[in-house]
Amino acid sequence: MLIRLGCLLLLLAVLPFSMELILLIDIGGIDFALTFLIFYLGATYNTLIVKLDNLKRDVSDFGFFISGLYMFKPRVFVPHATASGVLIVLTCSVFLTCLFWIPVMYVSSGFIA
Repeated sequence: MLIRLGCLLLLLAVLPFSMELILLIDIGGIDFALTFLIFYLGATYNTLIVKLDNLKRDVSDFGFFISGLYMFKPRVFVPHATASGVLIVLTCSVFLTCLFWIPVMYVSSGFIA
């Protein structure tokens, strides 16, 4: 009974955004519409799981790519991060701090060998 009530509340929540459910309720009844909604949400759940796995893989690949850049090597990153922090404290200028990182970004991108 609790599951059926939950499905009915879900149906009422989805109904204003899904006009095909109104047609399904009219043709097949509330049970038919609930069954359709449960199958639809199951397929949506599987699609979301696949997309989440792809996102995790892409973020992992991006992290691996970023970790290989020259500007994130410890001997380059630590002095630049320290200098950027000091520059922010002294001048309160984010623009000036960003200018401090431009040469390192050029070297990391491969424009300057």
